[in-house]
Amino acid sequence: MQDISKEYDVLIVGAGPAGSNAAISYKKLNPGLRVGLIDKAIFPRDKSCGDAIGPGVISALKRFNNEHILDDEPQVVSTTLYGPDNIGIQNYIPEVKNKEDSIVYVIPRIDLDNRILNLAKNSDVDVIEGLNFVSFEEDVNKNIVVKFKNQDEEFLFSTRLLIGADGANSRVRKQLNLKPNSDWHKAIAIRAYVDSPNYIEIFKERTLMFEINVSAEKGYAWAFPSKGSLLNIGIGVPVSIFKKDKLNINKLLEDFINQLESRGVIVENIRKQKSYMLPFASSRPKLNKDMNVALIGDASSMINPMSGEGIFYGMEAGYLLAKNTNELIGSEKLSSGISKYEKEFSKRFRKHYLSCALARLILQSPFMTKRLLKVASNDQDTIDFVVELLFDEAYLTLTEVFKITYKFLIPTRLLAFISKN
Repeated sequence: MQDISKEYDVLIVGAGPAGSNAAISYKKLNPGLRVGLIDKAIFPRDKSCGDAIGPGVISALKRFNNEHILDDEPQVVSTTLYGPDNIGIQNYIPEVKNKEDSIVYVIPRIDLDNRILNLAKNSDVDVIEGLNFVSFEEDVNKNIVVKFKNQDEEFLFSTRLLIGADGANSRVRKQLNLKPNSDWHKAIAIRAYVDSPNYIEIFKERTLMFEINVSAEKGYAWAFPSKGSLLNIGIGVPVSIFKKDKLNINKLLEDFINQLESRGVIVENIRKQKSYMLPFASSRPKLNKDMNVALIGDASSMINPMSGEGIFYGMEAGYLLAKNTNELIGSEKLSSGISKYEKEFSKRFRKHYLSCALARLILQSPFMTKRLLKVASNDQDTIDFVVELLFDEAYLTLTEVFKITYKFLIPTRLLAFISKN
């Protein structure tokens, strides 16, 4: 076997927001740790995503005073939801309960990820780009020996703790013999960038536009405004439906562009179309407690089943993992720290994820989508709750279930009268 090239206390595979924030968290909480962060790409690199970041990501950045990377970015102030029969609702983003800010930005991942990675570099993290993860094995001292390669040579690194933050197709997860999500618990999406000189004029402000059950039945599409005239657009559907109905992801995107143009939105210079998988948090892997290996972000299926958002959950997972393990590196209690992280993350987000999964099932029905939008258009509490499912950690309580069921059952005119009075 080759000699060990480098030795780390913590080695993270994948330098996206989850991996980079984990590295930052370890160095901030325990500066003496040797932290390595390795990615197969050379940054800045593109990543298919809707590019929207909300209060959760801002909160994660503020934890270590890193929110300055958002300076000069234009704020998004509202959401617009469209459903079947062209039912639409525009609503200002409500003040979320669990975060300091109620702000949304749309920043291309080629920029955002590079900014967060630079924060890691400035935190004395050993960042190595352009190396592909190959495999790992545990030695007699319970250290993890990890093999990487580039085009010309192989490298062996040793670490006390290995963290897989290598995305939806995680190779670290695969070597742990953890099955990928079933088709029911993942979606396929496609993203593109376009120029739209009149999008903000059409909607009167910077708004995140969601379209449910229109261009893709049982799926949703989005149009998110970034700087200037740049617009991130895309569409996604559950893989089970995509396969069953033999859909074409590029055709779905074309249909959505036609929908945008029918609403008066000018769409120019369509580019960087790229499809990707979204592993929903409705089915998360269970780790082997005997090995000091952890997963965060998409590698651990942390995607919101309703919105498809994953940046916040991945960044928060990186921090929670560091919080629970940074003082246990090298001790026999490290595996218990990993288990504690898993329990804390699950306890915090389990009800939220379940509520979002239920909302996703409801919104797969065109009838229920129309009814929800009609209720929400006449009841501010309902639309605020829907937006909090998208951007905060809201979850359904028995009281919420009763309220929503009641509002669904009473006639729309009566609901409008009650809401006004």
